[in-house]
Amino acid sequence: MKARGFFLLPAAALLGACASLGGWNSDEMPADVAPTPAAEAPTAAQDYSAGLELHSRGDDAGARRRWMRCVEESPASAQEHLDCLVAIERLAPPPASN
Repeated sequence: MKARGFFLLPAAALLGACASLGGWNSDEMPADVAPTPAAEAPTAAQDYSAGLELHSRGDDAGARRRWMRCVEESPASAQEHLDCLVAIERLAPPPASN
């Protein structure tokens, strides 16, 4: 009797699982689910902050790329523009002495 119960429980669970997946199709999206929008481009403030984080991790090249994008994307009158310019200048190696 125990052996029969041992086989019936997993069989019933498997049958229930298969029945619940009967209408599932990965190629079709339900009508009530909207597609996710594309990610927006980072703002100048986000680029500046990401550059600081990359610099603190030791990735100076990555920090320079983020700060350069900040300079290119932000207007010259924006505070982030100035912050990124200063960060790039401080990241530059000191001039070689003769």
